[in-house]
Amino acid sequence: CALLIKPGGKCADIHSVFVALARAAGVPAREVFGIRMGKKEREDITTWQHCWAEFYLPGYGWVPVDAADVRKAMLTENLKLSDAKAAEFRAYFWGGIDPFRVKLSVGRDLTLNPPQPGGPVNYLMYPFANLGGKVIDWLDPATFKYSIIYTAK
Repeated sequence: CALLIKPGGKCADIHSVFVALARAAGVPAREVFGIRMGKKEREDITTWQHCWAEFYLPGYGWVPVDAADVRKAMLTENLKLSDAKAAEFRAYFWGGIDPFRVKLSVGRDLTLNPPQPGGPVNYLMYPFANLGGKVIDWLDPATFKYSIIYTAK
């Protein structure tokens, strides 16, 4: 796996690898897709989609893991894996996540209600649109324009 040799990728890439490795080791795991919330009274969160993973511990339940946020913090703060601060990030995001996110979906290959044309949706963390029986590409900013504004109340 290229991500294990040269760490990088987006959150979906990183957590797909985590879930695959956990499952290969016999640990139930799944991907979770959502959006980050603002910390200010009002913020444009249109591009704040994010995903993380969860693994299952018998007798406890689903435990969150956000390896992508650890990786982002390490890159942002220029940390090495051996740095104490990197260990703090790993400890925080292994079994915990920040409170500024909302879970929108779990897993992949989703069928919406009512069922969408074109088969299952790979994942859901962006708005989904169906216009005249045709699914609009939510990753194409030229054809699908939207905004998401967070307002704290």
